[in-house]
Amino acid sequence: MPQQIGFGITCGGSLWPDETVRAVEEAGFDSFWTGEHTVYHRPVMDAIPLLTAAACATRRIGIGPATFLLPLRHPTMAAKEFCSLDIISGGRLIVGVGVGGDYPKEFACLDVPLSERGRRATEAIQIMRLYWTEDHFSFRGRHFQIEDAWLYPKPVQPNGPPIWVSGRQDAALRRAALHGDGFMPYMYTPELCREAFAKVRQLAAEGGRTLSVDYVWCLFQYVCLDDDVAAARAAAAADLTWRYDQPFDRLVDKYATFGPAQRCAEDLQRYFDAGVNYVILAPIGPPGTERRHVEALGEQLLPLFAALRRPQPVHDAAAARRAAERAMVAGHPLFRGHGPG
Repeated sequence: MPQQIGFGITCGGSLWPDETVRAVEEAGFDSFWTGEHTVYHRPVMDAIPLLTAAACATRRIGIGPATFLLPLRHPTMAAKEFCSLDIISGGRLIVGVGVGGDYPKEFACLDVPLSERGRRATEAIQIMRLYWTEDHFSFRGRHFQIEDAWLYPKPVQPNGPPIWVSGRQDAALRRAALHGDGFMPYMYTPELCREAFAKVRQLAAEGGRTLSVDYVWCLFQYVCLDDDVAAARAAAAADLTWRYDQPFDRLVDKYATFGPAQRCAEDLQRYFDAGVNYVILAPIGPPGTERRHVEALGEQLLPLFAALRRPQPVHDAAAARRAAERAMVAGHPLFRGHGPG
């Protein structure tokens, strides 16, 4: 069992009011997340502007995409957007990346070959890190060739935001092992988590990498908190059917957590026993009930894991932004050592 556990909440690509986003922070969660798609069968917001709004609505919690479809972006633009978002948030950004592919239409509309998405994502991770850490660099890959490039200002976080790699296939596990700061599977059973985590460690060792002690083993999990188990199950099945445009009546028991808080806690405990040390909960419920659901999870579920919670970070977002502003103007010929703040 992990000694410390983190909890996040995702809006799943929906636009939540500022007060609902703030409720995530006030309820005691560690982070706020959003999913994303471009051309999709249901309405989904773009991750970057939505997370920018969340960064401005909160002060302490982490923010991030779960997940950002990295193959659909050029890595130079992705590096710049994430750098800016890290500065705006005061160093609170976590970058969850995946390759997508479950909805081929968006790849076709963006003229990105579906078969290239894995390699593009791997190269993009490497390129983003170079932009965040190097003054100048060149990169020559299969899909991207960059000559003598640079990026300023740099992210607030010294080596750039941490990158958590999402996915279910072996290629995603290898990407997480060799290039990620965390691994974030979704629609996994506890047994699959245990097997996948062991494989990530094995692949890292085979690649000559020792995973850090703070490597994150994250689970993305749908949750429906309701005292009526049957009603919670029905709501979860209906919602997931809508989200993924496929029947979930037979899959909901395997891939969603639902029912009263104690039942949900027992279900999540099986994942913690399998090695999970961070959970991103995706609340399921009728539109307009998101804030009540978030508050209920904070009041009823989080206290059941109080002894295992990791210390919540203290962020001085204002100080971090002032430092970034100083860095931006330091090279200006009219700068005389005074600058913002």
